[in-house]
Amino acid sequence: MPTVAVIGTGIAGLTAAHVLREAEHEVHVFEKKKRPGGAIRSERQDGFLVEHGPNTVRSSTLLDRLIAEYGLAEKRLTPTDAAGRRYVVRDGRLVPVPSSLREAITTPLLSARGKLRLLAEPFQPKARASDESVAAFVRRRLGPEVLRYAVDPFVAGVFAGDPEALSVRHAFPQLWRLEQEHGSLLMGALRSRSSSDTDEDSRSIFSLRGGLQALPNAMVQSMEGRVHLEAPVRSLRPTGEGWRVEHGSAGGAPNRFEAAVFAAPLHALGDSIDLDVSADPSPIRNVRYPPMTVLALGFRREDVAHPLDGFGVLVPSAEDDVRILGAVFSSVIFGNRAPAGHVLLTVFLGGARHPDSFKLGDAALVQRARSDLERLLGVPSRLGGQLSQRRLRKRRGGLRRTGRTASPETTVTFAIFDYRSSSVSLRTIRQSPLVNRHSQIANCR
Repeated sequence: MPTVAVIGTGIAGLTAAHVLREAEHEVHVFEKKKRPGGAIRSERQDGFLVEHGPNTVRSSTLLDRLIAEYGLAEKRLTPTDAAGRRYVVRDGRLVPVPSSLREAITTPLLSARGKLRLLAEPFQPKARASDESVAAFVRRRLGPEVLRYAVDPFVAGVFAGDPEALSVRHAFPQLWRLEQEHGSLLMGALRSRSSSDTDEDSRSIFSLRGGLQALPNAMVQSMEGRVHLEAPVRSLRPTGEGWRVEHGSAGGAPNRFEAAVFAAPLHALGDSIDLDVSADPSPIRNVRYPPMTVLALGFRREDVAHPLDGFGVLVPSAEDDVRILGAVFSSVIFGNRAPAGHVLLTVFLGGARHPDSFKLGDAALVQRARSDLERLLGVPSRLGGQLSQRRLRKRRGGLRRTGRTASPETTVTFAIFDYRSSSVSLRTIRQSPLVNRHSQIANCR
């Protein structure tokens, strides 16, 4: 039976372990922390259910099968109807993102000139270069206003990155393929929709009762003692037959494997983990991680002026007097996130836009967030009724263009699949539903 070491118990590592075990490989998973799950962490505090990582996941046939296999189907939660609305800030106020053709025509999010430029998209020529930045791609095809008030805030919310530095081919592969295959994003989207047999439910988002941490917990419990917590990996060294993994497990785990899956933050390679390979590892070690801080803020509902009738709000970089990247209306999306009569807001700061925010203390970060929330949502910044504030984590995210390639910059789900045994199938891992679609799969020989 082929043996595989997986480094990291984030969702990428646990998914890789799941797929490898299905293929009847012997798998050992190593994690330096006391708990599994990586960025996924759910916590109940003062009656609020706080997600330290993602608030939702997107449904798919394969993900639904995993949820069922781990006995979590009954815990599945769908968002409220209000969560279908999204907001973007323009000129200091929240503007709903259009969700229909009629709303797109009348929305104040784009000017008349911006809307006309958007309608001209089918007449724009294809790119000559094999890859370009997200900003260059959107500016060329859809115009600068769509970049400024639609794509830029989305990039900040998803990647905490800079659209000028992101590779469109890797960050938004669907958009890149639409141009390649149809010559137009709008025409390609219409053709794809008319030919698609995928129902709407398969594209819906959801969470789990008690928080998303239930998923990694269930996956770890199924591993029958093969997950080694508080077992930091110190070095990865190739051998004639595979890999030698030096680790700190006290449970007698093996240290020789035919293959290794690295599913931990890239900066660990060269910092805390010695990677001994003949290939130059500097491209991996030089990847820049935009830092981001997440704050959970609880308020009495009566103290928030905005109706909070949506999923959340994103802030474009053009709104340079607003310093948060955005906020998720967590207790609006799912009804069990806050006590009765209260709301939970999850606020994001930093990223590539404001990297220095990472250096601020908790009190300064909370005040910065509340100052912006006062302007955007009508929450008095010096309100004494704040019920819960928690600096959840400092995380990093995004995809950065380095030359002609894109380098992952997420600590959540990046994986290097180092394939050394012909009996270990990487194809199935690539198709696994929980491996982040922004991950790069690379071979280090």
